Amino acid sequence: MPDDIPKIRQRGKKNQPKDTAWKQQKLPALRPHYNIASAIPVTLVTGVATLAMGIALYFGHMGSLEQEVIYTNCTLQNGTQVTRIMRSETGNQTFQCLYSVILEDDFTGDVKFYYGLNKFYQNNRLYFNSRNDQQLRGKVNEIDGCDPLQYVDYKNGTKIPIAPCGYVANSMFNDFLAPVNKKKQKNEFQGTIQPPSWRYPICQLGANSTDAEVGVGFENIDFMVWMKVAALPNFRKVYRILNRQVDMFSNGLPKGTYQLVIDYNYPVYMYDGDKSFIIASENWVGPRNLFLPVIYLVVGTFLLLVTILFILIWLKQRLSRVHPT
Repeated sequence: MPDDIPKIRQRGKKNQPKDTAWKQQKLPALRPHYNIASAIPVTLVTGVATLAMGIALYFGHMGSLEQEVIYTNCTLQNGTQVTRIMRSETGNQTFQCLYSVILEDDFTGDVKFYYGLNKFYQNNRLYFNSRNDQQLRGKVNEIDGCDPLQYVDYKNGTKIPIAPCGYVANSMFNDFLAPVNKKKQKNEFQGTIQPPSWRYPICQLGANSTDAEVGVGFENIDFMVWMKVAALPNFRKVYRILNRQVDMFSNGLPKGTYQLVIDYNYPVYMYDGDKSFIIASENWVGPRNLFLPVIYLVVGTFLLLVTILFILIWLKQRLSRVHPT
């Protein structure tokens, strides 16, 4: 039996750590014990700071001037609404509407013009995946991932790739665009065809613009802005920025009456949506958007209410200690 017992090596105190505060883990350390009294300053300071930030953001956003023109039911000069015409007629006819926009205040500083769409779900997975980024980089024959808007299949078996392909490009917003002239442009998209909903090929997109910064084809600024899909169904996207190099607009957009000319091309009646044109003067908080200020105000108010509740609980505990029942 004694031979079956394993022999344990006696090492003694050879490997024993030294009796120091560092090696014996006896260094002084802060070990906080949280209670109501310690939570009150945290919720109070956080609530006051959040509420102050919300108030600052609210007044900052309210200081940003903005004027919106909803032109979904655009009325022509003969009194006919465009939506009724587009429900009953087909084709590529452009309808022109005129709006009088009255600015009662000076829009000083940088002024941006937006177009807005409501009930348009660009965040649909099948929608925003229907594109080919390699094609947008210049490889016009790359159409993988754009099904069913990859190519046009003719009866003779010929397949011509669509450029740009996919649902996102096919649904590009095209209001306000003047008719493209017929001057020849350098065509780098030979052997391709425009999307089904487009009126002109991609090589003519932006070709008639007098602003060189607008760009042509895949480098057109309107096209690039549209291809950045929105996360929410109600969104706005930048259309143009006021050119302040003109003497009249050096300080911004002065108050007065302006005529807005709309080339009505983009249909929204199929999904009961709305279209709008927005003029916005931005300050240090950007364009007017009350979502973030409201969140800060709600959270700050909630934390202050929690602080009041903690104070009442703390007073109750103190009173129960002074006057035990």
